[in-house]
Amino acid sequence: MTIVKTKKPVYKRWWFILLAVFVLAVAIGAALDEGKTVSPTPPVSLSTTTSVDEGIDKGNTNDINVELIINENVTAGQVSFDGATNLPNGTELMITVSNESGFQAQSSITVSSNGFKTEKFSDNGQALESDVYNVAVTMPIASVQPDAVKEIIGENSENLKGDLVNEGDFGRTVSYSKSIKVEGAPKVEHGTMIKDYKNKIDESFKTLKDTYKKHSKSLDEVEWARFARGFKQSVSKLRNEIDESKLNQSEKITLSPACADLEMLLTAYAASLQGRGDDSEINRLKKQIEEAAK
Repeated sequence: MTIVKTKKPVYKRWWFILLAVFVLAVAIGAALDEGKTVSPTPPVSLSTTTSVDEGIDKGNTNDINVELIINENVTAGQVSFDGATNLPNGTELMITVSNESGFQAQSSITVSSNGFKTEKFSDNGQALESDVYNVAVTMPIASVQPDAVKEIIGENSENLKGDLVNEGDFGRTVSYSKSIKVEGAPKVEHGTMIKDYKNKIDESFKTLKDTYKKHSKSLDEVEWARFARGFKQSVSKLRNEIDESKLNQSEKITLSPACADLEMLLTAYAASLQGRGDDSEINRLKKQIEEAAK
């Protein structure tokens, strides 16, 4: 007897059943999603975001808000200064001390360890007059500063900021000033002293002109030679007196050269008496002496 095998229907085979289950699951999932609404992603608010630049100073991080202080030290009428600053080490500064009577003295210093110190200011080694003095500290333009300083402050001092920074015709500078009281030598009446020296110059000038006029009519060589020696001595003494006086340097410069002109005029007059005169030179010297004695 022959046994005939009958094949199972496709829907009863295991792989068909598994496939059907998978398809059914997918269909059920799709049906469930149809009733849902998808909310769009909310936009990002700019007010709640953190910028990558937050906390960073937008200004130049190399900026220096210049600060400077200076203290005076007065001893026996002479004054020196020390100070502190946040300007770079190596910065060159100029200290100027002056008063209303015409005194002025300067000193160059260099910043070191965020500070500076000057030598003593005096009147030719003597005590300054008792007076109120102005003290000015100046940082010149960047072009005259050392390269290491320019690297910090900028080629045109553009990194320097603050109330002490000034814009000038040739570039930015730094300046600071204050007034100080110095108790030193008795105050000199400059006006009176200058008038006295001018009178002495004028008297010598008149004496020289009168003597020359007298000898131009009738030359007495012995008498002229005697006069010339005495005149040179008196003018030299006057010049030394002016140079060693308490007058300021600027005041001495207007008076002391007149003494040299008097000596030169004496020589020019002597040449004229010997027939070798130069009228243009004589007139030039006379004009200069008259201007100094005004």
